[in-house]
Amino acid sequence: MKRVCFLIFSLVAVAMMTACGEPFSVQQQGDEVVLTLRKAECQTLWIPIENSAKESYMEVEGSSLYTVPMTVRLATDKIETYMPLHLDKGAKTIKFSECKSDIVAWNNLKMGKNPNPKIEDFRQAIHFTPELGWINDPNGMVWHNGEWHLFFQYNPLGTRWGNMSWGHAVSRDLVKWEQLPTVMYPDTLGAIYSGSAVIDKANTAGFGKDAMVAIYTSSYRSRDKSIKVQQQSISYSHDNGRTFTKYEGNPVLPSQRRNFRDPKVFWHEPTSRWIMSLACGQAMEFYSSCDLKEWTFESRFGDEYGCHFDVWECPDLIELPYKNGTKWVLLCSITKSAEHGSSVQYFVGDFDGHTFKCDTPESYTDWVNYGRDNYATVTWSNVPDGRVVAVAWQNNWKCCSQERYPTVGYRSWMSLAYELQLIEFEGKAKLVTLPAREYENYFCHKQQYDNITVNGKYDLTTIKSIDGAYRLKLDIAKMDTVCGVRLSNDGGEYVDICFDRTKREFRVDRRASGEIDFSERFPSVSVAPMSAAEPQTLTIVVDRASVECFTDVAAVSNLVFPAEVYNRIELYTSEGVAVIANVELARGK
Repeated sequence: MKRVCFLIFSLVAVAMMTACGEPFSVQQQGDEVVLTLRKAECQTLWIPIENSAKESYMEVEGSSLYTVPMTVRLATDKIETYMPLHLDKGAKTIKFSECKSDIVAWNNLKMGKNPNPKIEDFRQAIHFTPELGWINDPNGMVWHNGEWHLFFQYNPLGTRWGNMSWGHAVSRDLVKWEQLPTVMYPDTLGAIYSGSAVIDKANTAGFGKDAMVAIYTSSYRSRDKSIKVQQQSISYSHDNGRTFTKYEGNPVLPSQRRNFRDPKVFWHEPTSRWIMSLACGQAMEFYSSCDLKEWTFESRFGDEYGCHFDVWECPDLIELPYKNGTKWVLLCSITKSAEHGSSVQYFVGDFDGHTFKCDTPESYTDWVNYGRDNYATVTWSNVPDGRVVAVAWQNNWKCCSQERYPTVGYRSWMSLAYELQLIEFEGKAKLVTLPAREYENYFCHKQQYDNITVNGKYDLTTIKSIDGAYRLKLDIAKMDTVCGVRLSNDGGEYVDICFDRTKREFRVDRRASGEIDFSERFPSVSVAPMSAAEPQTLTIVVDRASVECFTDVAAVSNLVFPAEVYNRIELYTSEGVAVIANVELARGK
């Protein structure tokens, strides 16, 4: 049998070397498959992937990028996509373990240009999407030298979760994004989980004035999963985030805990210290430091507050104007909630540099976004004009990990960038989100419709061609019961968006939105609170596979996967009349 395997792989190797100019050879060595690279220069190996395949372990010997084994779902029976393995000059051999010798991947390895034939379905115009691979939580967001830096949880070797690294993208306007090379890969301390980045203006850490310092979770898990440990580490950059050097004294906050992650750090001027918010099981802990290296425990919050369906993640503690002063808002992502699946709850209160004190009762819970696809909302640091600007991962843990998913070659994207504000609603401080003002420059082609009376159905318009996203704004002066908008396409797929005065609800129904059967949880109706006041305002941003809605008091963000773009807009009422003072349709550049 061993001789048969050797002959098979010898033939495969010969075929590959002939087709690719002898870039590598493939051999079976015991229980491993070994690729020997024949060229010293940097190159890209494209690996065939199948999402339903079992994970194999891959070790790149001599690489300065992949210093520990990575996982990969090698194509067993069919090729669903190719993922790039970027080989630096030191890489000499690649060993694959826990994989079969007769899978289709071995005679379909490729070098050079991207061989993927179709990776553009559902590509967004103004939502950041990765070129390839899986993404989830945004992390390390910081504004620096005219650029909005977006780091993110990234699997560069597959379209399902794994190999958590820090991907990197930059933008000068929050609209057009450029993806840059991955800045941090897993190391001996573990995978690179979520965290934050700051500009150390006073050189408190000793890495240099204005160094960009990333604070992240090193998440170690043994191969048999018997050991799981999460600790906090730091790294620094002197080239505007293009490359990072990991601190030799890592971890800076050691631990033996399994759920101890996602550090969000900011400078607290009244106490002249760095403050870290950290997710710890189903609560948040706060730590302080003078130098980003030595951390002191300050307090813990949340054991008796809010929603506790699952672990808490991705904290963010921010200060916002409110009435004649300010209030502190603690953002808290929860992987599972009864209302929306994966969601972000928040708490409003006061923070003195040591302790967060919540204004609302322990049983009270409110949400940053009431949609099904809005998670891990965190803010940019160092924003020059003082705004509080945030972004979220636009997906849901209940749906995103399916073997079958509508996108090919990449999975997930980020939400719009939001500006966060506090308003008073029903006697409490309420957090509201609105699209960042930068999108005004994108939505520059506008059509106005004034004083529309709707009694039943009203066909507003059919958009003949859509090159990107579009935005719809409505000022509803008066409504009797239900007033809404239906977005549809020529294939009959649609999303219903409506106010219901009787129930005091704002709803978004995506049950007929397009492809929905990849997950039983995907067809759904999102429900948010509605203000009793008139007029009602509504902003809808549609971007190929995303519908994000914003009212005076709530935001609702959902994924959709229509076969064609929603190019028809219909207004409708139920059991009465609505008067719409103004409608603005704005298309992108």
